[in-house]
Formats: sequence, structure tokens, C-alpha cells
Amino acid sequence: MSNSEIEVKECIELLGLSIQKIDVCSEKTPDFLVKCDQFTYIVELKEKFTDPTIQKVREERLLRGEILTETYATGRKKLISKVISSACKQLARTEFTADFNIIWLHARGHHPDFQMYDFESTLYGHEVIVDWGKDNGFSGFCYHYGHSDFYNHRNVLDGAVVSTTEEMKFCLNVCSPKYQLLKDSGLRKAFKDGVLDPFDLEKKGCVLIVDSDVDRNDENAVMEYVIKKYNLKKAMKMPMKQISATVPLLDKSKS
Repeated sequence: MSNSEIEVKECIELLGLSIQKIDVCSEKTPDFLVKCDQFTYIVELKEKFTDPTIQKVREERLLRGEILTETYATGRKKLISKVISSACKQLARTEFTADFNIIWLHARGHHPDFQMYDFESTLYGHEVIVDWGKDNGFSGFCYHYGHSDFYNHRNVLDGAVVSTTEEMKFCLNVCSPKYQLLKDSGLRKAFKDGVLDPFDLEKKGCVLIVDSDVDRNDENAVMEYVIKKYNLKKAMKMPMKQISATVPLLDKSKS
């Protein structure tokens, strides 16, 4: 098994669940079969590394002693969406049957926390919405504001785990017909507080959700729906950026 597969296996075992690696055959097969007391889960693991070209440029600049700053736009990423679509095709055509289909997105790039954010943005299509019209105005995520892979693959994909080597989070697909069943399952309970459930967050007033078939290509219509549903006054989408700075450190042992 690869390093990431070993990490996933160890994580699931630490959660107290049974996991077995699925033997590879001529057709592409999912990676793992996970079992709890009541249910079974097919898990397809996908890793996301830094683009080799970008990594090479980073290393060259750092070797020259430069301070490297990087700025990335947040939001749904087409490359991640393609990875999710590929995984869903594998899950849909596998001969293995289980109660739930799960994709595990593991960040292996030089900014894994950025990748975790992008995984969630792509799965949920969320954007940051700010409402300036009230004293206690809203500021936070609006889920399914834009196109989302959870919605697009709702009949195949029931949930996802997003992770780095240091943390992991179980994301529920609220668009899946099996949402409530998965929410009550052993895998979700094993994650305890490490679960992202937009419906629960909405009930607490922490997030907004566009639970409508409004055309996501018509942003004005989407915003009108959000304003009407939550009685907002001066709401606006606020594009966010991910910014980092890397400084090379002198190796004093060579000085």
C-alpha cells in the first residue's frame, strides 16, 4: 500500500472500525471496504499533490534565498472536480456493493490546509456572504451557492473525508438521498465532532444554504433567493484569497 493508503487504514482503525484493502483487478476498483456494526462503506482514496512545475519554481526561488509569497483564489476548482468525477465513475461501476459511497480526498501539497479548503469549496460550492444591513448582520459561508460536486453526484456520492497528514474531517452530502441514514451511521458517529454537516450549522445560525433549483449560472437569481430566504438587507458575496509567505532558513551547521 502507498503511504496515504496506510494513513487512511490507520485512521479508520483508530476510529474503531473495520477496514480492508480491496484487491486490484483489471478494472479500476475502489480502495477500501469499511464496516461498522450496521453498515458498509466503499471508500475511494484520491491524493492531491502540488503541480510539479509549481513545486520546481518554488524550490528554485527558495534556494536563491528569496522570500516566496503566494496568493490563490478560493472557490470551486475544476481540477479537483475532475478528480471527484473520476472517483464517482469508479464508485458507480464497481462490482462491490455497500450501503454508502465515500471519497477520501487527501492533501499532499505544500499547502495542505489550502487544499482542504479547496476540497470543501468544490464539494459544497460554498461562498462567503456578508450582510451589512443589520446590527447583528451575517458573515459566513453560504453552502451550494454555486455549482457543487456533492449536488452533481448526489445519486452516487454520500459523503467525503478531507484530510492532511495532521487532521481529517467527515463531510456529509446533504443532497444525497441517504443523508439522514449516513448521519445516523457508525462512521459518522466515530468522527464525533470532526463532522461537517451544513444542515446542523444552518440550524445554529452559523451558515446559509441555497436549497433550491435556482440556476447557479445566474448569480443575481441565487443572491435574490438567499436574501429572501434569510431576510437579508445588504448582502454581498465576498471573494476570499489564500495568502502565504515562505522564508528560507540558513543552515547554521554549514556556516
